[in-house]
Amino acid sequence: MALQLLEEAQKCLQCKKPLCQEGCPVHTDIPHAIALLRQKQLEEAGRLLFDNNPLSLVCAIVCDHEQQCTGHCILNRKGNPVHFGQLIESYISDEWLDSGTIPCEPRKGVSTAVIGGGPAGMTAAILLYQAGFNVTLFEERDDIGGIPRYA
Repeated sequence: MALQLLEEAQKCLQCKKPLCQEGCPVHTDIPHAIALLRQKQLEEAGRLLFDNNPLSLVCAIVCDHEQQCTGHCILNRKGNPVHFGQLIESYISDEWLDSGTIPCEPRKGVSTAVIGGGPAGMTAAILLYQAGFNVTLFEERDDIGGIPRYA
């Protein structure tokens, strides 16, 4: 684990009322994820992020952190906020997806269709697959990704 990443994680004050979490559109439990990273419980941290948001790695790249988690961090008042998304969430999510297994229920033998391969459609497809359904994702364009890809 990179020294810069650990230094960033150590900056977190573990606030009782985490403004960073309130600033996150999907209300990621940022202090808990950082605490797990500090304790070197990377698998648990990855599962926490994935269970909350199956597209956490995408969000780590495309979210406007300055207006959301980083912008709401109490340390931002002094100009030195915890850079959760750009550094910590990105690292945890990438490592977990590379090494972890997505927990799934047994196959139900039922097929479902998801129309639209944007972030909402991809999330729905992942959650349905985890719930044991066979999923086909339909997208009118050549590649999935929706607005983050095409806008």
